[in-house]
Amino acid sequence: MAGARARDALRRSVGALSVTALLGAAVAVGAGLTWPGSAAPSARTPASTVPSLAPSQSTLVRPTPSPARTILPTARTSPTPKARPSEAVGAPGIAITTSPESDGSFLVSEVITLPAPATEAVLRPPSIGNAGTRFKPLRPTATQIEVSAGGQALAVPDGPVHSQVTLRWNSPTQQLRLRYRLTQVSVASRPAKAGRTVAALSSLLDRMPAELPVKVVVTGRTVLSLTCPQLPLARLACGAGAAPKFWTLRPIPFDRSQVLVQYDRPARR
Repeated sequence: MAGARARDALRRSVGALSVTALLGAAVAVGAGLTWPGSAAPSARTPASTVPSLAPSQSTLVRPTPSPARTILPTARTSPTPKARPSEAVGAPGIAITTSPESDGSFLVSEVITLPAPATEAVLRPPSIGNAGTRFKPLRPTATQIEVSAGGQALAVPDGPVHSQVTLRWNSPTQQLRLRYRLTQVSVASRPAKAGRTVAALSSLLDRMPAELPVKVVVTGRTVLSLTCPQLPLARLACGAGAAPKFWTLRPIPFDRSQVLVQYDRPARR
């Protein structure tokens, strides 16, 4: 009986000591003390010993921004244009290029160098009554007219030109260009095969010096000849070439610059 009491007393003593030890350890941990034989759980590693994270880890690494740049708008300025030398002006004269159409009309282009700079010119349909009696009833008319003076396009008043028209512009120039369709200038050639035709042509320009030289070129696969009926007999056959191009052998004076073109009327397209 006595032995049993002794053992019971011993167990209570050991239990009390264990409780006391556990309480002491808890107090020590709370106070940041190190328990013998172990490291304190709350101890922190100095910042200098913390290794940097590798780029492959999930932490976002922002790149260092580049220095800011300001782009200012620059005014767009055209360099001062260099003065162009005046276009070379050739000798005064008129160069006419023309070709027949299937309806008997002619498409005409004239490049004109006036004897002196001017601000006006007079246009009029060619007078062809003296080319033969069959031309007298015809009333030549210029249509689809385009005119430029010194590179400036001009409006032609009253549309088709079937009488005298005066054109005016601002800056004096020697250079004129005309493009137009000339109608009522062709008659059937007799005696000749069907379709053989003769046309009488001259410049649309009026009031030019009598001796102003004129050159004429006629193009077309059906053109047969080019003659100058107002020249002396020895120079009547003034044309040279062969289809599809005929031209005057030498310049002819303005006051005798009418030409006769013989051709087979082209087939309608």
